[in-house]
Amino acid sequence: MVGGDPFAVAQYLSNITERSNEAQGYTATGKVGDYSVLLTASGISLKGSLPKFLLPTNIHTLSRSGASQAIEKLSDTLHLPIKDSKVARIDVSTVLLVKQPPSNYYPFLGNKPRFQRLQATPDTLYYNTGKKQLIFYNKIAEAHAKGVSIPAGFSGENLMRLEARFTKRLPDQFNLPKVTGETLTDERFYTGIVKRWGDEYFSIQKLKANTLMDTSSIKTPNDAKEVLFTSLLQSAGLEMVDNFLSNLKARKTFSDPKYYTRTKNELERLINSKTTAERSDLIKELDDAVSEVLLNCR
Repeated sequence: MVGGDPFAVAQYLSNITERSNEAQGYTATGKVGDYSVLLTASGISLKGSLPKFLLPTNIHTLSRSGASQAIEKLSDTLHLPIKDSKVARIDVSTVLLVKQPPSNYYPFLGNKPRFQRLQATPDTLYYNTGKKQLIFYNKIAEAHAKGVSIPAGFSGENLMRLEARFTKRLPDQFNLPKVTGETLTDERFYTGIVKRWGDEYFSIQKLKANTLMDTSSIKTPNDAKEVLFTSLLQSAGLEMVDNFLSNLKARKTFSDPKYYTRTKNELERLINSKTTAERSDLIKELDDAVSEVLLNCR
């Protein structure tokens, strides 16, 4: 896009590695701050984090003005107009200060329409599609695992990272002809993508606390059986439902595929039915924290 020799950028990089093969020809990789840079005859690719490039750690959230500063700094360092670059992926995230360890909140975060729910580790919860992800994870645990020091003021706190990743076909996802470095700091786009981050969170089904059983609706033995079964199902959570359905599919239990969907919908209806106490205070805490981020977006 900018002309010239892509390999001229190598002089601004550290930790350079050179390779040559039939598929790509000669290539070079290197580092500039947090960014990994790939140089090929056809162009330059950068992968990294604007917050880490500008700030000491990405525990601190990058504002729109901060993003502008980071892009300007990256442009100056590489002697390239980064504002003209094509953006292939965007991660939008912030750290939420919560009262309890993040894993305590995951049982109350249910399914999300058109996403696959996966708790990959005790500290990490994923919602996946082919072109988007929503991830919850323990930022303190991640920092310790990577050997990153915790900034003063955050030691001993519970920090939950909530991250929305837009990984493919960004122009289609954001209804734009193209997404560039300059797009990222446009006020309308910036506030819009933060709102998208919030919308992705609020579209998750929130499960209710299961500490108190509401028996006020019981009139018949069948009512009693359903209330008890629902309470036990809510205690077991969605993971048991998913495992149960996987087992049915593996055994080819139903001849009609629609029966699996109907079974899933009915079990989820019971999980979300009003047979228990009001929803968890933990979910209200998360809702309030996300709402505050949206309110103070700048």
